[in-house]
Amino acid sequence: MGDLGEMRAYVQSLEKRLQIAEARAEAVEREAELQQSRAVELSARLSAILSISAVLLISRDVDAIVQLVVREAVNLFPGTSAAHLFLRDPESDRLVLWASADEEGRPCGPGLAEMAIMSPRAMLLVGPELELALERMSAHNLAALQDGLPSWPPYSALLAPLRVESTQMGALVLYGGVHAHLYHPRDIPFVQALADLTAVAIDEVTQRARAVVLQRDLALTQSLHAEAQARLNTAQAQLLQSAKLAAVGELSASVAHEINNPLYAARNSLYLVEQDLPEDAPQRTFLSIAQQELGRIARIITRMRDFYRPTRAELAATSINALLRETLELVQTHLRHGHIQAVANLEPDLPLTIAHADQIRQVFLNIILNACDAMPRGGELRVTTQMLQARPEAPSTIGIYIADTGVGIPAEHLPHLFEPFYTTKVQGTGLGLAISAHIVTQHGGRITVESEIGTGTVFTLFLPVNA
Repeated sequence: MGDLGEMRAYVQSLEKRLQIAEARAEAVEREAELQQSRAVELSARLSAILSISAVLLISRDVDAIVQLVVREAVNLFPGTSAAHLFLRDPESDRLVLWASADEEGRPCGPGLAEMAIMSPRAMLLVGPELELALERMSAHNLAALQDGLPSWPPYSALLAPLRVESTQMGALVLYGGVHAHLYHPRDIPFVQALADLTAVAIDEVTQRARAVVLQRDLALTQSLHAEAQARLNTAQAQLLQSAKLAAVGELSASVAHEINNPLYAARNSLYLVEQDLPEDAPQRTFLSIAQQELGRIARIITRMRDFYRPTRAELAATSINALLRETLELVQTHLRHGHIQAVANLEPDLPLTIAHADQIRQVFLNIILNACDAMPRGGELRVTTQMLQARPEAPSTIGIYIADTGVGIPAEHLPHLFEPFYTTKVQGTGLGLAISAHIVTQHGGRITVESEIGTGTVFTLFLPVNA
């Protein structure tokens, strides 16, 4: 009997051990199933995070980014009743709701976003912590949050700041509205990863837009700098040319003064000789010719002295078209001998301009003769006029274009064409174009030149209608 009792006790002991082992096996199996479920969940979340990351990297629109994030946040964290994404307004420094995802898509105040943006990393609020956080909110913000959530109160909340380095960009706040799906601490790394991806994507779009603006500003600055440099170069060139023309004018006045004294003496002497001659003396014819030529020299010297200082009395209403026709008539023989065909395309009803007709005619004559010299084997001379007005409020300007089909002007000579004493002709003085440019400038206009070797040259004159 004793042996049988011991056997029964031993069997019972084995049964208990077996039950304990089975219980442990069941516990291990449940744990394994739980771990497997968590592994599956983890893998799914990682896949979702990678997919979101891939989409965010190619997105170029902030609205699209934030809408994607709040939509995917609801799928990533089961039990989420609302997802709110706030961004800081740089002007007002306030949090602005940019995207939300809840059952009804209702608007919402900042809620816990102000707490989230101040946090260094993501955080989980459950139970008393969440209740305390809600109690610390102002009555206005609490009422706005309550109106914005589909279920109240929330059972848990996930908060994550949107940061790039030390820059606080905004916050992502998720509210759990299902008690059976309370957020867990293992959700924190995922919501932080989602927030970091969002911040990087938004920052990239912002930086890209800022780079475009900076590039545009840089291009504008470079353009303005180039324009200012061009104006400075033009002003310096005009200053240098004015100095040269002033020297020419001073030299002309000095020469005129020196010639006037002996010329005056010569004219007086001829006058005295003429007084002593009989009326029928044959020498009177030669004296008359000498007087006329000396008078002509005197007039030339007077014009030479006053050339750079035309008086207002010499200015009058002038027809540019008439001056061009007269000039073309003057050079008809020259054009015929050079086998040059002249074509005039003059805009009718061109308004008059206040000008010194002889000086403007001299400018036209000088440019046309230069054009003829540039066509030693013949060609075409085209003269065109037209009215120009860039803007309604801008003053009207007459454009005169004198083009030839000659040999052209080398590029290295173009910047110096209007400089005094600069010439490429063997017999040239280098004053023709310089004087022409000065005359045009004195009339409130400007002159430009474009040329291409083997194609021809175009001189363009701009004269104001009311000089």
